[in-house]
Amino acid sequence: MVRRRSWLGAAMVVPAFTVAGCAQTITGQASPAAPAANEAPARPSSSYPSPDGATATIATMTVTLPAGTQYAVESRDPGYEGCLQSASFACEGKILDLREAAGAGLVTLPSPTRRFGWYPGTDVPSCLGPTSDPGVASQATGSTVLEHGFAPVGPKKAEYARFAETCQDPAQNNQVRMWWLPQSKILIVEHSATSALDAAFDGMLASATFS
Repeated sequence: MVRRRSWLGAAMVVPAFTVAGCAQTITGQASPAAPAANEAPARPSSSYPSPDGATATIATMTVTLPAGTQYAVESRDPGYEGCLQSASFACEGKILDLREAAGAGLVTLPSPTRRFGWYPGTDVPSCLGPTSDPGVASQATGSTVLEHGFAPVGPKKAEYARFAETCQDPAQNNQVRMWWLPQSKILIVEHSATSALDAAFDGMLASATFS
């Protein structure tokens, strides 16, 4: 089992992200408590996702969440902060406010052309998927840019890329998509991309508005 990791790396202080991310979930939804240290992360229950049409605000951006998902403001376990969670996928992707962390030099700035360019941590990323939650996912061994350019996020243009990710466990090999807004310092990542998840993320990002 791979050691649980946060996006800031083991040597960094996790609250730098959680304090910087002025995010909000829908009213009445609370992030589940973190499991005990000797327990595996609990999967979301069928009652966990938000109702359709729910929104989340991350930094200056507000989006309509994909049907059946919830945005996790606070981590229920290291590695879950900023996750889009559903009944079947504990971390479909992440939306992170990197303004404070980037300003303090605590992260590697995302890049559509850099190996692991979608990952702002300083450690090795994990291969997240429906059956490989943070904490049980194998480490990534490679990341190849398949396509890159610019893509819309609401009225803005983001630096965009799709990566082929290889993993210590070949069964977890997948594709990852990223959108990076360098002025707003907001990073969006889609883990283990499929055509259905691509459509869900594209729809969410088309709904984005900025304050």
